[in-house]
Amino acid sequence: MHRSLLLTIPIVLLLTLAIASCSILGHKEKAPATPVKLLHTGTMDLTAGIALNALVKTPPGFAPIAGEPPLWLQGEKEIALVGTRDGRTQVLGFSGAGYKKMRLIAADGGPGAPHGKIVGLAASPDGMTLAVAEAEPGRIEIVLRYVISNGESSVASFDGSFHAVSLNWMAPHTLAVGLAGGPTAESAGAGSMRPGAPDAGGSAQAGGLFLIHVVGAVTVEQIKVACQVSMLVFSPDMRFAVGEGDAQTPPSLFDSRNGDCRQVTLEGPIRVLGWAPEDAAILYSAPPGRARGPGVYRYDIATGKTELIAISSGAAAYTGAGIIMALGNRALNAKTAMSAPDRRVTAEIASFDPKEKQSLVNTLGTPTTPSMMMASTMTYSHGFAELALQLYVAGPDGPIREIVTYSIIDRKAFVLASGPFRGTAVIGWSPHASQLVVFDGDGTTGALAVITPSR
Repeated sequence: MHRSLLLTIPIVLLLTLAIASCSILGHKEKAPATPVKLLHTGTMDLTAGIALNALVKTPPGFAPIAGEPPLWLQGEKEIALVGTRDGRTQVLGFSGAGYKKMRLIAADGGPGAPHGKIVGLAASPDGMTLAVAEAEPGRIEIVLRYVISNGESSVASFDGSFHAVSLNWMAPHTLAVGLAGGPTAESAGAGSMRPGAPDAGGSAQAGGLFLIHVVGAVTVEQIKVACQVSMLVFSPDMRFAVGEGDAQTPPSLFDSRNGDCRQVTLEGPIRVLGWAPEDAAILYSAPPGRARGPGVYRYDIATGKTELIAISSGAAAYTGAGIIMALGNRALNAKTAMSAPDRRVTAEIASFDPKEKQSLVNTLGTPTTPSMMMASTMTYSHGFAELALQLYVAGPDGPIREIVTYSIIDRKAFVLASGPFRGTAVIGWSPHASQLVVFDGDGTTGALAVITPSR
């Protein structure tokens, strides 16, 4: 699991797409001829006229967790939102007409984690099972929640003190568990698995990578790796995994077939943004570090070489053809981005073909800053050829959050929602990529919006 100033939202007039000069996204206000009823999410105003499939208020106090995008369950019939309420992590499911039917799927001290706290989640490929990592004193319990029956079962338990846990489904019935950390004083010398649970061997206390086979008799298999494990992000074909690193562990690349690993960069954490076709390379964002400025980087797996893609940006993605799309500004260099992080610049979208070493840049016409671009995020819909961005704008009264889509085909951008920055928002495409899910809230009010972007 990854982990405000409360402002009154002014009414945002209709935001229109305007191509003027070299700008593809305008922010000019246009007074409607007749009164327009604006709809609102938890912290933003929705642009009038968008294809809104659902808008559901979430329970008071239920707030998103940054870095935890929506999950799709039951063959895309249910959207699961991960958030906090009264200091407890909860997973709420929304289904039915307009996604208005709500239920509790998992919670600290409740379903999926009855004796501890949720520290990891992963939905199975068919969305019928939710894997939960439950942290108890001196132990991590792996629990499977069956979303149709509402039943659950514990499939493994690892004794030790772990500062990071990652869950990934390698196959429909195989769950990968990454454990980062070492044993507690009390558990040192004890068996790594709780009596009655499958035994993975004593080395589980020091962390590592484990595969849990959950069909029939549950078995736990350890993948021997030569590097320390941190939070893991797997490639689409599950051959490679990147350990994103932390204050104790440098980022590393693992080969799940043979356990080989290599260091990606000197220090973590980094955030994996995407994988090139056929696992040729990875995109990641990184804060400033030793001999490194903040920005987006590309790591070539075959050569081990790293190249800078965008300075002071946290938003980039691979398209299906292997083209890199990145948020940035051509005028920035590492020195100016670090010395003047709040200096206003214009946001731009660049497309870059690593094979051709050529780029095409379009301006969004949006005032922003290097620090705001570093906080921005991007996700790509492979089926819809569309980008979705959470973009931060330098407004006259403070930062503004915008949810923006950008068509790869038409090279046009459109603002779906906007409002003064407060609270947290997470976005994600549906698996079939025809709908964008937005979940935002500030700890008081929140909402789930499901939108089909117009082309």
